[in-house]
Amino acid sequence: MDSKLMLVLHSHIPYVKRQGRWPFGEVWLYESMAETYIPMLLSWRRMWEEGLKVPVTLSLSPTLLEQLNSKYIQEQFIGYLKERENLAREEEKYYLAAAEPEMAGLAAFYHRFYRDIRRDFIVEMDKDIVGMARQMQDEGKIEIITTAATHAYLPLLEKNSLERQVEWGKKIYQKYFGCSPRGFWLPECGYFKGMEDVLLEYGFEYFYVDSHAIEGGKPIGVLSQGIDDEVIEIETFASTGLSTYRPYKVEGKDIAVFGRNSMVSHQVWSADYGYPGDIDYREFHKQSPRSGLKYWRVTDRNNTESKMVYHSEQAREKVREHAGHFIDSLQTTGKEARKLGFASPLIVGCYDTELFGHWWWEGVQWLEEVIRQVNARENIDLILPQDAGQARHEAQLHESSWGMGGKHYVWHNDETAWMWDIIKKAGGEYDDLKIFADGSLLSQDVVEQALKELLLIESSDWLFMVSGNQTRDYAMKRFFEHYTKLLRLGESVRNQDLNEEFRQWLRKTQYEDDFFNDL
Repeated sequence: MDSKLMLVLHSHIPYVKRQGRWPFGEVWLYESMAETYIPMLLSWRRMWEEGLKVPVTLSLSPTLLEQLNSKYIQEQFIGYLKERENLAREEEKYYLAAAEPEMAGLAAFYHRFYRDIRRDFIVEMDKDIVGMARQMQDEGKIEIITTAATHAYLPLLEKNSLERQVEWGKKIYQKYFGCSPRGFWLPECGYFKGMEDVLLEYGFEYFYVDSHAIEGGKPIGVLSQGIDDEVIEIETFASTGLSTYRPYKVEGKDIAVFGRNSMVSHQVWSADYGYPGDIDYREFHKQSPRSGLKYWRVTDRNNTESKMVYHSEQAREKVREHAGHFIDSLQTTGKEARKLGFASPLIVGCYDTELFGHWWWEGVQWLEEVIRQVNARENIDLILPQDAGQARHEAQLHESSWGMGGKHYVWHNDETAWMWDIIKKAGGEYDDLKIFADGSLLSQDVVEQALKELLLIESSDWLFMVSGNQTRDYAMKRFFEHYTKLLRLGESVRNQDLNEEFRQWLRKTQYEDDFFNDL
């Protein structure tokens, strides 16, 4: 029988609307829109129009949905694209004058790229990325699932906060897609025993975990950016005798769980042997000091200075080669699984959506080539979760994540322990604030804004950035700002100090942290 491949893409950008632009803030969102979300959705549509099947499971975080749907973000994004077009045009002139035709050709390519993305966003999508995804789901072509409201790291949250994160993840999904989500993406694949009970309470049918949550063994972490792995204790989890080649029901519960296949995931993710590090792919880190455009290929992973000029044709050849290698690996994996008694083995590949196109420039092309090759092969099928078959076996899951070390270290360590103390205090502050609110319209506004600040405080993004030390200052600034806002909201309600100065400050805060409205 055929092997089944389930591709799961998790999409998330922290809340950056009106929270800085460059180098930290809105630019993260605009880059992902231009380099990942728009090209990817248009790639899928193009394949469907050719009669190919593209059944992808797409997780969209509530904060990402709210930002993509914002008129402010949509208009600012168009401005961003125009800026990039102009920078590319000026850089083309610069390189022509410097008699560097290769660089000038790349600059001209970037000018066309941003021009075409702007046109596609306005004409093909009507500025509505979410709407195009919704239409694809309505037509049964993809499955969209949700995640925690602000992408909190759920295993370490207090129960009230955990339930709020799941509840608002469901609410925002219903707002945009007009139905209830069936699946839930655990942020960072963070699981603890009892998580399934909360998901069941809110009507979810399935979720995803990392491979060692089901199989045991030694985890191979995905997320470790900037973290010294020598200080992390890698726990070897007790072997269970189970495999991610089939779906399971959580032991004693009526909810299914899918396990990320470590081979197909790390073939793409791995910093040591993953495809994105190939010498002919575009270098992510080195960029022009004048424009920020990227003209170089990886060349040598260990040397950021000696980079050769990027050649798109060479990269395209590698895309086809690596897609073929990936499919061959899937077939080999399927054969080995059948030898173990899995007649129709399930292979689940889970990735951050932004890996494709943003972090790995050729990633959208690679994903399209993989989907095309799967459609052309006879012994492997791309499927959605509902096509995986009924979960007939039970699994007792290990507490786990897909971070380095396999548990919670990436988000809870010596650098972030104090942040968890504040997260806990913030939850108590919000609960106290609700008690003192008198029911007036103004106090209702205060309570609603306090909830938004609490949810933003709980975002796992700040913890990851502080641990990774790459955008530490920005993360700490955001974390403290939201906590300070929550404290002022609580103090004003307790003291009934809701004067005009406070009201002006509240309006400013509502403008800055403007999401999860109209519910």
